[in-house]
Amino acid sequence: MAVDHFMSQLKAADDVLGLARRLGAACLDQEADLAEMTDDPRTQMDIHRLELWTGQASLAHWEEVVKDPEQFGKRFGAKVVTLLRRAKTRHPMGCLGILRGLCRRPLGEFFAGVADQVHLDRGLPVPFATRPLPDHLGSHCTTTLPTLNNTGLLDPLSFDIYGHAASKQVRVVLDFGHRDAIDQLTWTKDGLPQIATLHPKCSGELDEIPVEDGTFFGVRPREWDLEEVESLLEAAKREGADLAVLPELSLPAPGELKQTIEKNQEDFPRVVVAGSAHVVERDGASQVRANESQIYLDGRYVATARKHHAFETDEINGEKHPRLLRENLTREPKTIMVLSGEMTRLAVVICADLQEHEIPSLLVDAGVNLLLVPSMTKRIGSFNTAVCDIAGYCQGVAALANTRWGDEGKPFLCLCAVPREEPEMQSAALPATDEARNPAPVLGIFNPNKPLPDAVRWADPSANGSV
Repeated sequence: MAVDHFMSQLKAADDVLGLARRLGAACLDQEADLAEMTDDPRTQMDIHRLELWTGQASLAHWEEVVKDPEQFGKRFGAKVVTLLRRAKTRHPMGCLGILRGLCRRPLGEFFAGVADQVHLDRGLPVPFATRPLPDHLGSHCTTTLPTLNNTGLLDPLSFDIYGHAASKQVRVVLDFGHRDAIDQLTWTKDGLPQIATLHPKCSGELDEIPVEDGTFFGVRPREWDLEEVESLLEAAKREGADLAVLPELSLPAPGELKQTIEKNQEDFPRVVVAGSAHVVERDGASQVRANESQIYLDGRYVATARKHHAFETDEINGEKHPRLLRENLTREPKTIMVLSGEMTRLAVVICADLQEHEIPSLLVDAGVNLLLVPSMTKRIGSFNTAVCDIAGYCQGVAALANTRWGDEGKPFLCLCAVPREEPEMQSAALPATDEARNPAPVLGIFNPNKPLPDAVRWADPSANGSV
């Protein structure tokens, strides 16, 4: 019976979020059947009644019911229990009705007040980020997650059911621990914040890279120049950037900038994605080899991004190899930590992760609308597809900071995307090969309130002005 199935889900849940996830997973298991059922006006009406009757209760009331499932009938009355019993031949119609009720008020209250981490798992309803794009930004994309969800089980509620299992190699966590700072930083009266891409001259000159058994690891800049990076961060702040991204493998160690950022908080952009570095750690008896980027907010370390998709190349140390060499990363599960507020979800992934077939869809399904990417590549590959997904599906902004390869800035220094309808204004890789500069610039200032390519200007870090 439908009521028995719902009660089993209720009794197995530890909290309201767990109950919602269980109901959502049950609905996904029979999504095709539910879609067909909801074409029936009677079923539509019953789902709507369950939604209204159960969605009027507050989060606190639902928490009491989860703690004591026997309170369900007393709390919601005989009409809800009777309707669930009547739905026994249309399972999981009852689960969908109550799930929609949870999204109507209780889950809204939960996500409005949560200040810690929410681990996404298959079945969990995830609210849409609500950041608006004002008309003065121009002709922006109209394809948003609510629009894409108009055939979904939760339409027209401002939630979608997350479809990825947390048991997979890459997990996603929404971290609401900095929600006020993230919202205040990433949406102002003037619009979206400016983002600096930093391209230190030392980043493309590398030490001899150790190669062993068809793999490589331990990539380091040959002449790490802390003062150069400090001056670039200071110039980025002077130029009005609130966020800054350094390239992949541009640091000798992941925490190399920690003390500098803590000490110079007022002189640097509020968010600094500190490039990345190879690092070896012990995890019990195992060794972990990671390509790690550290993220700083207002001078404090707040999150780590570790690369999942190992890079492959046939050229190392200036020599061609007969077969591809693979970046020797260990395969432990990785977590994408999304710094979340009500309006903004900020994520960092590293270079080739955007070439991986699943990670871009995880970012979109988690509602990421601000993506920052440290990169070290000589080819653009499919990066453009991934950043345009963020721009188009999530009304988002993406900025990729690439390594400076010599003095011409080839193949590109930054790749940016903005939510514009016109394809030529939505993304750009700059400087393009046929527009390469000599010497190549070291500091890009990306203003996502403007259409590309004009959204990016190149600044002179030695002066308060642009070049």
